[in-house]
Amino acid sequence: MQEKGATVDINWEALGAVAETIGGLGVIITLAYLSLQIRGSNRVARAQSRQSMTEFAMGISRFRAEHADRYARIAAVGEGELTPGDTEFLYWCHMQMLTYGEAYYQQFKLGLMDDSHWEGFSRWIDAYIKSRDFDAFWSREGSSFSADYAAWVNEKMG
Repeated sequence: MQEKGATVDINWEALGAVAETIGGLGVIITLAYLSLQIRGSNRVARAQSRQSMTEFAMGISRFRAEHADRYARIAAVGEGELTPGDTEFLYWCHMQMLTYGEAYYQQFKLGLMDDSHWEGFSRWIDAYIKSRDFDAFWSREGSSFSADYAAWVNEKMG
């Protein structure tokens, strides 16, 4: 029992060490929580990216289905002359597909697109660049796209 008026000696170093340990644990718990939040946010971003690209592709598919006859005419590489309207249509088909391609490319570079999705798209581009009048379109419009995407397409073209 302590006498009245006696002082209590406090070990400030020990108290400081306990407070520092508690603070360190708080930081570790906070970092673990933030790590889980970031991981979840990344999953959501990848899913949203994939959904966006799917919606874009579905829009292109609907457009192609609506214009199937015209697509059949322009797809016939080397088979007859195209009308001025078909030539313009082909130009915008190339622009549409390469705009889609650049969006896909940039999403892949940002880590929002899985390798397996990117590899399939990359193989598809290999075939697409052989389509009718693509070379002429690309020589005219290739500089309209980002330098890194343009370099990638140029590499694909050989």
